Amino acid sequence: MSHPYTQRMAKLRDWLAQQHLDALIIPHEDEYLGEYIPAHNERLQWLTGFTGSAGAAVVTADKAAIFVDGRYTVQVTKQVSNELFSYQHFIESPYLHWLVSHLPAGSKVGYDPRMHRASWLQSAQQTLAGELQLVALTENPIDQLWQDRPVPMVSDMRLMDEEYVGINSQTKRQTIAEILREKKANCAILTELDSICWLLNIRGLDVARLPVLLSHAIIYDDASVDFFLESNRIVSGFAEHVGTGVRVLPPEQLQAKLETLVGQRVMLDPSTSNAWFTLVLQNAGAELINEADPCLLSKAAKNATEIAGMKACHIRDGVAMAKFLCWLDSEVSAGKFHNEAQLAEKLHAFRAEDSTLVDLSFDTISAAGSNAAMCHYNHQNQPEPGQLNNNSLYLVDSGGQYLDGTTDITRTIAIGEPSEEMKRQFTLVLKGHIALARARFPHGTCGHQLDVLARQYLWAEGYDYDHGTGHGVGHFLSVHEGPQRISKVYNPVALRPGMVLSNEPGYYRAEQFGIRIENLELVVEITTQGDHPMLGFESLTRCPIDTRAIDVNRLTKPELTWLNQYHQQVWQEVGPLVTGEVKAWLEKATQPISHR
Repeated sequence: MSHPYTQRMAKLRDWLAQQHLDALIIPHEDEYLGEYIPAHNERLQWLTGFTGSAGAAVVTADKAAIFVDGRYTVQVTKQVSNELFSYQHFIESPYLHWLVSHLPAGSKVGYDPRMHRASWLQSAQQTLAGELQLVALTENPIDQLWQDRPVPMVSDMRLMDEEYVGINSQTKRQTIAEILREKKANCAILTELDSICWLLNIRGLDVARLPVLLSHAIIYDDASVDFFLESNRIVSGFAEHVGTGVRVLPPEQLQAKLETLVGQRVMLDPSTSNAWFTLVLQNAGAELINEADPCLLSKAAKNATEIAGMKACHIRDGVAMAKFLCWLDSEVSAGKFHNEAQLAEKLHAFRAEDSTLVDLSFDTISAAGSNAAMCHYNHQNQPEPGQLNNNSLYLVDSGGQYLDGTTDITRTIAIGEPSEEMKRQFTLVLKGHIALARARFPHGTCGHQLDVLARQYLWAEGYDYDHGTGHGVGHFLSVHEGPQRISKVYNPVALRPGMVLSNEPGYYRAEQFGIRIENLELVVEITTQGDHPMLGFESLTRCPIDTRAIDVNRLTKPELTWLNQYHQQVWQEVGPLVTGEVKAWLEKATQPISHR
């Protein structure tokens, strides 16, 4: 391992000694606790070299360990020195338990409260009670030691007109203020970046793949807002855009503002806010109301304008996918088997032909053959990208951030002639996808109650997949949006009309192949003959499912009907927007299929 990491570790241990601390926790988080972390906040990577999206390290005077989950057990050994760190599994060996077993009782463990959730702090204090002392830091040592730290990305603020978002900021703020008054709260601290951007109808690109601005906000029960962002980032027209009652304050005044909330009832979401907010507010004498971010449900249930935008961008995204899949088929037919990076770049180029594309919605998962068996595979984290092989499957999970919506689609493509086993598993996954897409359910139904629909055919034959079936998706915001989801895990949030979720069952056979079929679904009201109002899903994604990978005789007549009708919609809406060989390819790919 190159010596910079050895030097960094030595400097960090010197700092520990100066601070009279016995250990330090370094999570893969920043103060915003978001899914994506900007380069200047990649503190774990700076110390260890690890580039994965989840993990943590602990450092003592003479030992250190890095903790990752099952996705990264191979990657961590390639990126992180085993001379500096031992490798640990996040779940099987939690880092708090590791600290207890490696430090004498009473040892002091430093942590930056900005890098940990408030809910983490509570459980950590219970775990370490009587064993170790947690010490909240006011300064992060890595920030002090990081000499060549990247400059933060400062993007332009984008004002989102009502033609895109449907409802003005003042109306949204009144809605949230009503929620506060119902909860008898004087204000709510907003720490979710997408909630702040949704509330003020603004976007940015401070974080790759997430169209937000790095900021904080406090909304009060009179619908006014304190918005903490550097004044030089406010674009002209902002005051008129948001309307009266939005005060722009420098970020460095956030703590002072929180300290003025003495005796106030303050709503704070412990699952999304960092522990620093809890500590500051408790010390200030505020009364904390532990409630979910009040913007979540309003943001999740899209209005008519947002729904129209989501439908429109999915059709344009379908054009890019059709161009890509047509190109891919022609290349394979010509005997040209590209690598995963080239394929991801080509797909990005097709999406970029659309002038409304602002960014990708996440790093493309481009996985050839056995690499697709790793469901969160990233070719960029490999020594070299994998290569397509004939008679195999290629999985591509991708999406775009468009001005009028966000897309997320996975297609598993037959390269040559897939084996009968591959077709069988593909068909079991497809049957589950169709079962969820066709579901009817009463108001009040939660995602975990629907999850079995997507798994039933795999379960019947002794198979399963180790990830959720569906996550919420934002409107030109986060591709992974709460609070709704579809998974085995209990989730008390009922699905509502206007919510958008993914439908993505899969199957993964280690060292051989992986399959996932993903569309985005809109929750809609369904008219039935019965006397009970029902909800269902309307598929938003407009791209063929590869019929060459299907064992048609395993599909029932209703399943075939669904598939053929879906393909007819793709042809009717995407077909008029493509020409030449792409149109010919799409017409063939959407042809009805029937039992043999």
